[in-house]
Amino acid sequence: MHDEVSEVRRRAGKLREIRTVSGRRFLVLKDTPADRFLEAGRPIGPEEIEELETELALPAGMAYAYRLLAIRDRTEREIRTSLAGEGITAPPVVDEIITSLKRQGYLDDRRLASGYIRYRMEHHPSGPHLLRRKLRQAGVEKNVIDDEIALALSAGYEARAAEQLARDRLRGETDRKRGARRVHGFLSRRGFSNSVVNDICVRIVRGEIHGEDHEQ
Repeated sequence: MHDEVSEVRRRAGKLREIRTVSGRRFLVLKDTPADRFLEAGRPIGPEEIEELETELALPAGMAYAYRLLAIRDRTEREIRTSLAGEGITAPPVVDEIITSLKRQGYLDDRRLASGYIRYRMEHHPSGPHLLRRKLRQAGVEKNVIDDEIALALSAGYEARAAEQLARDRLRGETDRKRGARRVHGFLSRRGFSNSVVNDICVRIVRGEIHGEDHEQ
């Protein structure tokens, strides 16, 4: 099947996107053998289509992945999904990119999970349920998530973090029961376990936990 270049779009750096009359998209690098395709109206034969999908896609895919990882850490699944979104889907090409990134230390799901958990603990304290859900959505394996949560969340961390968030949430609240309801919803959304949330709310109703501005 023959095709024809309909448009060449400039992407970041030397990356270029080739679009064809039939609707195909190829990501390539400028100043490589792919340069011969960077002209609208250029016919593309079947063997050349295969070349664009494999040999020429590999360096472009690596360059694209490096740019993604320069912004922030990504999971293997995120990289695979992003490559597919750019039309790089040939299994040998994608697998080689993933293997190379792992070998160079650029792709490490365990490091990503650890960094994400630390960031949440420092800036947006959260319970293990929310951490697990977010990391699973990103494609991190369950055993990796469990290991990193166990390493990062010391004994009693969840209860202490939940209590501090409750005190912040209760600022200015004078009705204990209403305050307990507010805190219950908030802590549940932040992924804290039911036992911790329920204990905090019972203590709020008893008057053992109150807002930071509460007068003694």
